Amino acid sequence: MSIHIEVEVIESVNAKRKKIELAIVRALNRTALWLKLKTAKEISEEKKSLIRKRLRIFKAKTSRLEVLIRANLYDIRASTIGKIQKTRRGSKVGKHEFIGGFAAVMPKGNSGMFKREGRAALPIQEVKLPLEPEGSRIIKDLVDYESERVFEKYFKHELNYMLKI
Repeated sequence: MSIHIEVEVIESVNAKRKKIELAIVRALNRTALWLKLKTAKEISEEKKSLIRKRLRIFKAKTSRLEVLIRANLYDIRASTIGKIQKTRRGSKVGKHEFIGGFAAVMPKGNSGMFKREGRAALPIQEVKLPLEPEGSRIIKDLVDYESERVFEKYFKHELNYMLKI
């Protein structure tokens, strides 16, 4: 009789443990999605969709209880932000104005905003907007200060759902 009861207790503990692990996985994945959206919003409103595409999430599984977020924070071409507008002093994209910048289509067919390096017609360089110092600082701040609180919120919610409390 006591052996039968012990087996039932062990099975119920294992079942609860699996539910708790599943709740942890779901909470980790939701926290990662929250971090991705919050990071994109904090870096910039006009570059939000570009940033979301550059943040890649490797989701957690029950076998691996960790989430990896890879951020590609290399420079963004100015022409991808929006429409290039010609001004008196150069060109403008979104809220960024580039003195001496101009829109051009290259012989290979790629278009963009360019700027001359000197007074001569050539060489020209494509105008890019940096993300690195600002983006990595924002991600670090979110991970250090807010992600624990958000994970706890999602974990409580998932645990209540799993255990039907």
